[in-house]
Amino acid sequence: MMKYKSIVTSAFLTIPFFVVSSISAEIFELVIDYDITANDIEAADFNNDGLEDFAITEWIVDSSDFEVFLSNGDCSFTRLGPVYVDSSFIGQLLTGDFNEDSNEDLLLMSVDETWLYSGDGSGNFILDEVFPWSYLNGCIGDIDNDGHLDLVGVNSEENSVAVMLGDGAAGFTEGWVYNEDPPYISSRLAYFVDPDTTLDLCVPCGVGFLIFEGIGDGGFSNPNYYEVDICPGGVAYQDICTYGDFNEDGYNDIAFTGLASMSAYSTFVFLNQQDGTFEQFGGYFTGACSVEGIATADLDLDGYLDLAMFDPLGGSLAGYGDGGFNIYAPLSGLPGSNSIFIDMDQDGDLDLADRLGNIFMNTTINLGIEGESEGFITNIVLNVSPNPFSGFVNVEVSGYPDGSGNLQIFDLSGRLIAELEAVSTEGEAVFHWNGVSSAGVELPSGIYTARLCSGNTIANTVLLKLE
Repeated sequence: MMKYKSIVTSAFLTIPFFVVSSISAEIFELVIDYDITANDIEAADFNNDGLEDFAITEWIVDSSDFEVFLSNGDCSFTRLGPVYVDSSFIGQLLTGDFNEDSNEDLLLMSVDETWLYSGDGSGNFILDEVFPWSYLNGCIGDIDNDGHLDLVGVNSEENSVAVMLGDGAAGFTEGWVYNEDPPYISSRLAYFVDPDTTLDLCVPCGVGFLIFEGIGDGGFSNPNYYEVDICPGGVAYQDICTYGDFNEDGYNDIAFTGLASMSAYSTFVFLNQQDGTFEQFGGYFTGACSVEGIATADLDLDGYLDLAMFDPLGGSLAGYGDGGFNIYAPLSGLPGSNSIFIDMDQDGDLDLADRLGNIFMNTTINLGIEGESEGFITNIVLNVSPNPFSGFVNVEVSGYPDGSGNLQIFDLSGRLIAELEAVSTEGEAVFHWNGVSSAGVELPSGIYTARLCSGNTIANTVLLKLE
């Protein structure tokens, strides 16, 4: 029988744990309530207009449906109406171009089958195929490096994980399967990418998670099992995870959450040790009672990844950039249910839509953060022009203490993509950026964060790149 490696984390008393406190300032403002109750929600550009739309899936008595909301670019959406699906319950909605016609498709994963609807590029979808799979939860990515999207699915009843290899023509064949008596595999899973660019797999299970290293041919190695340290007497079942470089060392870390008793920590952060292993860094107590998800993004545009827990007792926590998160002044009490983060009003920050049909506007840009930023100790001001930009952008710095730091450019995932040297350091440094990464790759339109570090002083500002 195939065995998994069990890795026990360090002693409980050596690990920092945190209790989420009250909110000091809510960055999200409710603007629309579409009054729906969906099972899942996912974002993509369904009509190829450059704006991110979203789709939801709902349960109806003895059947289900999905509905597409097309973005108007102002935090409002055009509803296209429900499409009914002959399935008793659709648990998860995935998006991707499975037939490679440059249009987003929908993959609906249910307790009965898996339904593939092909998009026509206008927001409408036609049933393409019904697969006899009962993998209720999953994720997509190119696992075998052939350029086609593949699927990983979880079957909780069989306690198994399987890879379905895509052929680029809306077809799939079963590949790698793992059902070697692991701890109970619960719900959703997420990819993360090591520096070797091979997709690895994180699968929450029991009171921890499994890490499968990708081989590159569609299969994975025997997993390592990580078990969390929780409060004495507490119980925490982990079933949803996310990833990102939380301590900015160039390696993706893992945060995951699940149901917990009132005496247990429900959300945990594990830092990548840069050798393929992970070590528990901290835990957060929320008394989670109906956890639906967890996500990471730079919500306050300070250059650090933040953490959002989709639970009524969770919320969104600002990241410090060292693996920790600010529990003393949460960014938001939202989201309380499964949500997506997209820039719905095209102002440069990430807004929020949840599965209940609530649309929240992010007020970060409205609070004036986009124009200039002050350092932690001395006042450094970053003046950006033009902003938005399409070709080149200039960042002029005043109040520069010693002129020794470089300007770092990060994308919304917190990944360092470019590092710039000053053209002049005589009192006021000037940096020029052409929208190209350090590897010489032209970067797409989007939101980027510029950060200047000099000694104990840090300043951030937001750059908006357009075509």
